[in-house]
Amino acid sequence: MNLLNNHQGDEKKKGIFDSLWYLLLSLIAFMLVASQLDCAQDLAGTSAGPGLTVDEPFNVSQGVFLVRAIQVYGLGIFSPESVREIVEHPNYLPDHPPLGRLLIGITHEMVSWFAGSDNRPFVVTYGRYASAFCFACLVFVVGRFTAIHYGNKAGLIAAVSLICMPRLFGHAHLAALETATTLFYVIAVLAVIHFWNTEQPPTNKRACGTGFLLGLALLTKIQAVLIPIPVILWALWKWRHKAIVPLLCWGGVGVLIFFVGWPWLWFDPVDRIGEYLGRTTERAALYVEYFGVKYADRDLPWHYPWVMFFTTIPIGLLVLGFIGSLKIGRVRKDDPPHRPHGEVLLLLSLLWPLLLFTLPGITVYDGVRLFLMVFPLTAVLIGVGAVAAIDWLQKRLPQMFVTTAFGLLLLTQTYATIAYAPCWLSYYSLLTGGLKGADAAGMEATYWGDTITAEMLTQVIKDVPENSVIQVVPVLHPAYLQTMQETPELKQKGIRLVPFESERPVSEYVLSFQRIPYLPKILQARQSDAWTPMTEITRQNVPLARLVRLKTSR
Repeated sequence: MNLLNNHQGDEKKKGIFDSLWYLLLSLIAFMLVASQLDCAQDLAGTSAGPGLTVDEPFNVSQGVFLVRAIQVYGLGIFSPESVREIVEHPNYLPDHPPLGRLLIGITHEMVSWFAGSDNRPFVVTYGRYASAFCFACLVFVVGRFTAIHYGNKAGLIAAVSLICMPRLFGHAHLAALETATTLFYVIAVLAVIHFWNTEQPPTNKRACGTGFLLGLALLTKIQAVLIPIPVILWALWKWRHKAIVPLLCWGGVGVLIFFVGWPWLWFDPVDRIGEYLGRTTERAALYVEYFGVKYADRDLPWHYPWVMFFTTIPIGLLVLGFIGSLKIGRVRKDDPPHRPHGEVLLLLSLLWPLLLFTLPGITVYDGVRLFLMVFPLTAVLIGVGAVAAIDWLQKRLPQMFVTTAFGLLLLTQTYATIAYAPCWLSYYSLLTGGLKGADAAGMEATYWGDTITAEMLTQVIKDVPENSVIQVVPVLHPAYLQTMQETPELKQKGIRLVPFESERPVSEYVLSFQRIPYLPKILQARQSDAWTPMTEITRQNVPLARLVRLKTSR
């Protein structure tokens, strides 16, 4: 008995020690992101980050609104009258569940307390720390899960690979819902794989516990409704009718948490749930450039999500992920009866979002943003594939050579994260010949405004005279321009931003980012006799954003 207790104690200490490594790695990830968050010279001591994106004003303003409402009402927030007053306030926007925005609001107020506030109603840079924190948590969760199931070597490589995925890393710099959604989505899926991967169905208590995590995912963004389909299919395949009760407990608790956590639903549940689920089909179409053709989001070819997925992961990591998928998909005779089943759920959860967006009429746009949650699940496969490749090579080559070569290979995968900074959302892999090849093929170089970086905005302010008017294009929502106008340096110099008027320009200065379907033809060209370039952001000689000066009035 003493030997058994000692063994259990040693295992517990080892688990705590291993967790500390992943905590350290997640802290490093947080520092890497936090060092490049500034979108408008808002914080001293931090480097310029991505520019203001279209959705950030909504997310930060709503997050701040929720936090300040809680501060005003205090404990009275729990009364039905207070809740109704908040969710029916004209400033409340119920387009998304509140959890992601609440996290953004909390970090905004925390950073504001340390850094001080100005006359602006909110500062987007402050809200970006929520995504940085969520990304750090994601690094820990993916790394630790992979280590528990496949060993520490696989866990460390999986965790590091998240930092080497430029698009995922780039979203971690934005006060948007994607990183929080990805975190809670991945936690909900990995929790089921970890706690349900037993020979017998999970107990009702365990099913309810994982259902709580499902509820948190549902409270971030609508993508979380994709989680149940693979889980239901997997559980019924594994346990047949015995899975029904655990699934009901899991789904029931998830829906309950979703309903309780979103008070907007309380006062007219049926109509408001229908309104929430129907928003994606009722909104105006967004346009995408794909292989040189302008498509509405509902009309994109079926292969769009697959092409974007495969061309936005560094090719070395993609190969390791493919090896990992073969490794975990193979069932060996000496495997425990339950082991391969959890791996089936991992593959199903990764493939299902891509399959869904393949279906005709399903809207998909903005690169990989809508299915960003598949990237961390791919990181698990990358960790498994890396260990499999190392083991195979070590049986045939000297260990020192394999370790050195593999270390250099992984080091090369960090290149894009460094080279594209802070325009990570413009990354394409060597499968397209990089961004340059993707641009030549007619794929989107950028889509969200992040390429009008803080560094570029500072240069723009220097380049134009005081009290100038700058036309901006595209302006996908008025709030985007209104928030950018609040930049202190712009106001100090008296510079005014207005939407671009193609027929009658009101200014000779035009600031744009390269979302081709929304740009007038005169600004799509790399060079033109009609304007002179003043400031430009490029990667691989591809223009991503620029300030030009019109030569003549048209």
